[in-house]
Amino acid sequence: MGGGVSICNKWFSCVSWFRRPKSLSVKTSLTLAFGLIIYTGLSIFLVLYFVLIPMSNRAADDMAAFISMVSESWISFDEQQQAQFQRHLREEHQLFITSDPVPVTAIKQYYPFIPRLEKALVLHIGQPVVIKQNLEGRCCFWIEIIQDKQVLRVGFLHDRIGPKPPMALVGILALACLLILVTTILLVRRIARPVSKLSTAANQLAVGDFSIRIPETGPKELVSLAHSFNRMAEELDQLMSNRAVLFGGISHDLRTPITRMQIALELLEESNNSRLIAGLRNDLKEMERLIQQALELVKGLDKNRPVETDLDQLITAIVADYQRQQQTINWELSQCGVCKIEADALRRVLLNLLDNAFRYAGDEPVDLSCSRKAGHLIIRVMDQGPGIPKEQLEAVFQPFFRLDSSRSKKTGGSGLGLAIVRQLCDVHRWKIKLFAGKGRGLEACLIIPIAK
Repeated sequence: MGGGVSICNKWFSCVSWFRRPKSLSVKTSLTLAFGLIIYTGLSIFLVLYFVLIPMSNRAADDMAAFISMVSESWISFDEQQQAQFQRHLREEHQLFITSDPVPVTAIKQYYPFIPRLEKALVLHIGQPVVIKQNLEGRCCFWIEIIQDKQVLRVGFLHDRIGPKPPMALVGILALACLLILVTTILLVRRIARPVSKLSTAANQLAVGDFSIRIPETGPKELVSLAHSFNRMAEELDQLMSNRAVLFGGISHDLRTPITRMQIALELLEESNNSRLIAGLRNDLKEMERLIQQALELVKGLDKNRPVETDLDQLITAIVADYQRQQQTINWELSQCGVCKIEADALRRVLLNLLDNAFRYAGDEPVDLSCSRKAGHLIIRVMDQGPGIPKEQLEAVFQPFFRLDSSRSKKTGGSGLGLAIVRQLCDVHRWKIKLFAGKGRGLEACLIIPIAK
């Protein structure tokens, strides 16, 4: 009883393993093998039913008609003609005919052709026929036929029976098994090898090796997967680098105003100086701005639901805020109208672009325009500042990148403004491009796809 339970448990565990394979290669192999086995079974059935069986029946019918004709002809010949006829049948058709007794026995092995031949002989001769096998010599089958009250015996070699369905089935099965084995191995290797490389790369990525990359080769689906993985690894590498730079930059930028505040506070203990107090307030505002920009960069991945927004009204409100700060913006209502957009993200992008433009424009005005073209919203911000070298137009989008390596207030802020712009554009699938202005200055072009 215990042995039976153990065998059942082993059987169920094997069935469970086949039902729920954990390995992709095993799962794929079983799926391919199962499909090919079904296809092979159906192919064998169709070949048997529509090709081999009809061919065997036709061959049996032709042979039965030939044997019937031979037996009828034999009766009409004399002894000399019968001898010549025997020799002709043996040499040309591998067929034997005689009226002498032949030692025979029942056929012990199954031959699919024999029952078909017996059935065909009954139709052609009109008498029941039982095919037997001789006891000695070459493997030969014998048929007893009664013609005009004379018993004739017609024999033929085993090789004479024509179509061989068993051999055909064995060949089909052997080729099918070989095809299944080779196809499964090739397909599984082709599928599992890239996935295995991806799994290994993912494990290395998980332990902090962000330099890992996988080759972008093979079918387009695997190329797309490899490209996405490499892009993710590159972004993670850049994210980790930016994090280090972020903390280093914030600590550097905050250390200077804090130091100034400490010195000023020590001086305030001796005298009540209004200028020092005003300086402290400015330093606090600078710290607050730096922290706010750092938080905006961190929160740049937050994506809210787009809402119906009047673009002209939104941009006009932004322009009015700058005009109250004595900043000049050349802006005319462009009838951009209402569209579905993430308004908060657009406002933050425009504010950062305008801040960057005024920072380098000096006392010159900044041009702002909005238009629609081919299902896209195009917003341009153009300043009259010194511009940016062409080879650094992309580098300025990196966090803390400064055209001036020193962190002087005269040359700008912390270097996070355009990084926040790029971050927001990437999240919302917008495009931001920088171009050298006509003559001088810089043009920022924001392209936003809008639904019809």
